[in-house]
Amino acid sequence: MNPAAIIETQSELDALIEVLNHYTQIAIDTESNSFYAYYERVCLIQISTADQDFIIDPFSLRELSPMGEILNNPRIEKIFHAASNDVLGLKRDFGFRICNLFDTAVACKLLGYTQLGLARLLEEHFGVSLNKKWQRHDWSRRPLSQEQLDYARLDTHYLIPLRQKIGVNLNEGQLWDSARESFAKACEQEAQLKIFHPEAFIQIHGARALDATGKRILKALYLYREHEARRRNRAPFRILSNDTLLRLARQRPKNTHDFFKIKGIPRTYHNGHASQNLLELIRKTEGFMEEVHIGN
Repeated sequence: MNPAAIIETQSELDALIEVLNHYTQIAIDTESNSFYAYYERVCLIQISTADQDFIIDPFSLRELSPMGEILNNPRIEKIFHAASNDVLGLKRDFGFRICNLFDTAVACKLLGYTQLGLARLLEEHFGVSLNKKWQRHDWSRRPLSQEQLDYARLDTHYLIPLRQKIGVNLNEGQLWDSARESFAKACEQEAQLKIFHPEAFIQIHGARALDATGKRILKALYLYREHEARRRNRAPFRILSNDTLLRLARQRPKNTHDFFKIKGIPRTYHNGHASQNLLELIRKTEGFMEEVHIGN
């Protein structure tokens, strides 16, 4: 298996577009940083033809619109596995529209497969074992190692032969009409704005068992975490986990000694400023509730 061609310059992208225009089928996947960032981004675009694998680094390119023309070309079938997140990410970040899509995961579901993960399907059909080591890697980090690039390229390398096998099965089961309908719906998805619901704190497991003061503290912490996640562009659970929010609301530490005894406090809060901010938030919220009770 030859290494993937890495596309990092406009001239390399132009050459790739010329190559892709000669094919009627290409396989596509993306890698994002959703597990790490508040504002998710597509960090890699992997493409395979019947002959070669390519990895586009969108961080290195100023203009990706030629790729959009390929994705919107009805003559070229675009093969994805579990296309939903990829389609939404490509629309959100680049405004790309997808035309003529084939989703191997959707097709396998129609065929009655119970395990739809790509790793399982590749093992079953090709005897290939995918290394899951980089499954939750932060793909926004650079530089990328050869091992990471090799992992990324395997997400598309076998999709075209997998699609061929599955297509035969769809024909035999007279399931093509249902498949095409599902594929069209995947293309029509629209990226949704990320909406934060302040009252959703109550959905945290264990929140409803808190007393009134605990619930108010949990909500205050929940709002604080959202603000910090946006400010630092980090996934909220990487600021403070739900379990840690709940422990803080339940135990209500009075000082830094008590604060640091609570399980799950990240290292970033092991300094005076950050820990004091949270302690002050808890004190103020708890004090407000005490004033309300006295007033009543």
